[in-house]
Amino acid sequence: MRIVFAGTPEYAVPSLQALAGYGAGHQVIGVVTQPDRARGRSRQPLPPPVKVAARALGLKDDVIFQPKSINERATLDALRALAPDLLCVVAYGGLLKDEALALAKLYPINAHGSLLPRHRGAAPIAAAISAGDAETGVSIMKMERGLDSGPVMLQREIAIQPDDTAGTLHDKLAALSATCFRDALRLIGEGHAHFAAQDESQATYAPKLSKDSGRLDWTRPAAVLERHVRAMTPWPGAWTTIAAPDGSAPKRLRVHAAALPKQPPSQRPAPGEAESLETKDPQGCETTALCAGCSDGGALLLLAVQAEGAKAMGVREFLNGAGRPYAGGCRLGA
Repeated sequence: MRIVFAGTPEYAVPSLQALAGYGAGHQVIGVVTQPDRARGRSRQPLPPPVKVAARALGLKDDVIFQPKSINERATLDALRALAPDLLCVVAYGGLLKDEALALAKLYPINAHGSLLPRHRGAAPIAAAISAGDAETGVSIMKMERGLDSGPVMLQREIAIQPDDTAGTLHDKLAALSATCFRDALRLIGEGHAHFAAQDESQATYAPKLSKDSGRLDWTRPAAVLERHVRAMTPWPGAWTTIAAPDGSAPKRLRVHAAALPKQPPSQRPAPGEAESLETKDPQGCETTALCAGCSDGGALLLLAVQAEGAKAMGVREFLNGAGRPYAGGCRLGA
């Protein structure tokens, strides 16, 4: 089969590599990705990871397309001229309209990072962790006009570990997506591809994240906030505000790591109230934490934080430096 691949970030690279290296007569004949973007401190335009990977695989620039939209007439005409059998999409970052969905002789398929119909939308990895799901996975579906609503060909599941962050789960699902695409090619090639409609009554949605999505709401239970920290790591990052008892203006504090206490603290702080506590981290090592009260009477231990204009550090280092005013107690989320 002749395959056109559409994807953009690092997450999509393993899938492109798997499809290009599958063999058995299959061939990636074209790649669609987003335009080069200014990144880093230099703000110089840099190619997306999929473009870099496509070049490394030997694809020429005349079959690597970077339109503002795949739905542009010139792009559609060029892709149609390649006569693809399949359009394989993962994390492309743009909406495909009807004409783009009709490019492939067989059908367009997408690798979505959830067990559909659960967590349709732009941020399924964060949504699965935030919801406390025991497992997640990848779904290969036939694309249609709806948001991740097309019929599903196959799904593969993985467990969500207690210490998984969005970053670690991202890497696992990127690798699993590549495996799923290879399985899909095998089923299609053998004539065993069957698509089952999704159960609309079970659909949930995972909206796109923004920088403000990471805000910690101390009126929520401790377990919910612990999952939220992991779901927002590494981006957009969990954060709160911190204020000293002296009435000084609150400052923003990013939370890089948090945990639930093994045992409830002897004195449970009120929601958003925090004080330093000598405890053990999840690996059993002695450490200092900020013990913050939550709405359910429980507490969340902040283990690694980052003050405005500073680097990420353990709470002990923070309280001995920029966080010294908060060593005797503080208010979070003021």
